[in-house]
Amino acid sequence: MIKIENLNKVFETGGIKFEAIKDVNLNINDKDIYGIIGLSGAGKSTLIRCLNRLEEPTSGSISIEGVDILSLGKEELRLFRKKIGMIFQDFNLLKQKTVYDNVALPLYLEKMETKKIKEKVDLLLDYVGLKDKKNSYPSELSGGQKQRVAIARAIANDPKVLLSDEATSSLDPQTTVSILELLKRIQGELGITIIMITHQMEVVKQICNKVAIMDGGVVIEENTVENVFNNPKTTLAKSFIGSVNTLAEEEIINPNDFKGKLIRLGYLGESSNNPIVSQMIKNFQIEVNILSGSIDKLQSTSVGHLILELIGEESEIEKSMDFLKQKNVTVEVIE
Repeated sequence: MIKIENLNKVFETGGIKFEAIKDVNLNINDKDIYGIIGLSGAGKSTLIRCLNRLEEPTSGSISIEGVDILSLGKEELRLFRKKIGMIFQDFNLLKQKTVYDNVALPLYLEKMETKKIKEKVDLLLDYVGLKDKKNSYPSELSGGQKQRVAIARAIANDPKVLLSDEATSSLDPQTTVSILELLKRIQGELGITIIMITHQMEVVKQICNKVAIMDGGVVIEENTVENVFNNPKTTLAKSFIGSVNTLAEEEIINPNDFKGKLIRLGYLGESSNNPIVSQMIKNFQIEVNILSGSIDKLQSTSVGHLILELIGEESEIEKSMDFLKQKNVTVEVIE
């Protein structure tokens, strides 16, 4: 549905050029909840702003539903933007307008009939659980309520795509969960494709089915959330995953302090519920020391991680590691 090819964005200030996005290529399917995660300055917010041309890319192409949006003129772009809703970290509500008027704003701009606007806004406010707040002002709302108003406004024109730029970053954990549940409901019931910009792997874990990891303007890793959690390829991905399951290798005692071989296991779905380690101990002449472990519940499956010390003859250790791999467990030796 969304195809990004060789996308670049260069900012220039005082003759100094800065590459915010470097040769980004992504394919986002219809009805994905697609996470783009990175540290501050990674280029993720610039990327999402290019998707509705709030930022103009320097080069490359962006196709949404088969339309090359970079070829659209001003009026064509205005009309096409109705298909793209956006929510922000700081809500971007009009402080002097009521909740009703904030949600109705895009409908006013489309010159919709007053009666139809009322019907639509009432429906939207009921959908996000704020029907009783229609005459309130933003200053009277909690952070979570403000974000619900912003979400209602963002979907007022029945968009095909919803862009979320750090929409839960300023919310407490409990409110974040409720907002993510609302977004999942929107994706499931309204069929909207959602792109989540975040620096929190917990958000990716709770809501996304696919994820791209950015660093220095470059996409350094992309996969399903399950595969990234099970077998992260990059140091940054491992760091993000460690932030939610506290299983970062750097927290482990120096491998030189152990007499055995340290390995990191990753396993998906049913494998996380099977006694594979116990079977390995019975089948091979080794001793096993469990150093750390966790199971993460993702959208469609579970992902487990273990760090083990294997003690025994090298040949038996190698056989035990081959056994694990045959059971669809990823095995990584920690040097």
